[in-house]
Amino acid sequence: MTDHTETPAATLEAATLRGVLPDAGLTLVGTLHGPSHARALLRIGSAVHTVEVGTSLGSATVAAIGEGVVILARSGGRSERLSLPAS
Repeated sequence: MTDHTETPAATLEAATLRGVLPDAGLTLVGTLHGPSHARALLRIGSAVHTVEVGTSLGSATVAAIGEGVVILARSGGRSERLSLPAS
């Protein structure tokens, strides 16, 4: 059995409005945490993708997923932190 929660109507409405999220190429939309692993929702351009640790995103790899944060490993040993946009 999986846990299921209903998404509030206001959240569903805001998710479909243009201009609400930053107009960046890569935006963290949400994080999901289960008993075995975490996933994140990333907006890349105009599409939303579900990713997990180890997912390759072009020149970056998802290194870690926490509550409201994703860490990307970039070439040259650099890292980038993505956080949820301010509400």
